[in-house]
Amino acid sequence: MKQHATPVIFKGDKAINLKKVSLESLSHREGWIQDLCFKHPNLLPFAELELSFDDMVPICRELTTDSRGRVDLVYINKDGFITIAECKLWKNSEARREVVGQILDYAKDLSKWNYPRFETECLKAGNRSEKKLFEIFQEYPDIDEAEFVDNIQKNLKKGRFLLLIIGDGIRENMEELVKYIHRSGNLHFTLGLIELPVFKNPEEESEFIITPRILVQTKMIERVISIISDKPIEEDKLEQGKERSQTISEEVYFERLEKNIGTEKTEEFKQLITTIASQFNIKASLGRGKKGSFNLKLPNGYNFGTIYDSGDIEFIGNGRWADKEAFHRKYIDKIAHLVDGRFEWKYIKKTDGEWFCIPDLLEIKEKWIEALMEIMDEIFRLEEND
Repeated sequence: MKQHATPVIFKGDKAINLKKVSLESLSHREGWIQDLCFKHPNLLPFAELELSFDDMVPICRELTTDSRGRVDLVYINKDGFITIAECKLWKNSEARREVVGQILDYAKDLSKWNYPRFETECLKAGNRSEKKLFEIFQEYPDIDEAEFVDNIQKNLKKGRFLLLIIGDGIRENMEELVKYIHRSGNLHFTLGLIELPVFKNPEEESEFIITPRILVQTKMIERVISIISDKPIEEDKLEQGKERSQTISEEVYFERLEKNIGTEKTEEFKQLITTIASQFNIKASLGRGKKGSFNLKLPNGYNFGTIYDSGDIEFIGNGRWADKEAFHRKYIDKIAHLVDGRFEWKYIKKTDGEWFCIPDLLEIKEKWIEALMEIMDEIFRLEEND
């Protein structure tokens, strides 16, 4: 059953019906997709799949691996995260399954490389003028070469990649994908299947419209992979291990947090957000800003605070709080009172001049949970009266 209709362009009152183009009818076929994705990386939904993989830069094509295969496309961002992509046309079910196994083998190969080899092979495959990968990113402010190299080395060692399979008309049985993905459970990857439907404007022969779609996305669950698809999946198939589910970006957030506040406090904080999620349905979801953060939100959008990977906690109203500023302030003042502090701009400042952060929150966690329960009662009463 067709799930997406053909797009229509409107110019004033005129409607132009686009025509679907088969990629097999285009010159070079798979090469056409590869060239397009290399020249225009913004075509691919990197951040939608993994927030840490935003702002990807194309590095090389046809990277030779130890298994003698060649990775179609390699991207890196300034934070040292690596994306590898395969561009394929789909002709039969075997070909579809083979490419999943193929990209997993490539990921295994790269996870055995150290940074010097990865750098050498990428620069050679890309026929680049730069002598170092870091030179490609020097235009970015506040980027440190040693940290850049260390991040890539760590991601290679962990097998922490974003794997993309890009094609036209991708279709696959979910159980078959799970079978192949389980072969590489020791790697910390996210895999996405991206469909690139291509449409042509009949009035402009050289004008193509491409509407990228994420068809399938994996989510890491301690070496067990669940599938997120645009097709319904029975809940009980994903229920096991649900609370342990973690994306690469979440894993990175907690690694950075651990550096700033220590292992013990990080584990205690993890347990706290697990508790409030299960008991009060307050979910900790990754923020979409450049700084690593978690937002503590109710399903209706009420945000109880933004917690950064530095350990800092920000209290700021969002759209749902805008017309209830006094109401939101009552919650913040209650927390400030617990630490003998005061609210300044977006933060709580303690009497010693330091800002309220995660270790402080953990010291008053029982009182904080009581404050959450009180404010939630008021939220629900307000919503009933709206």
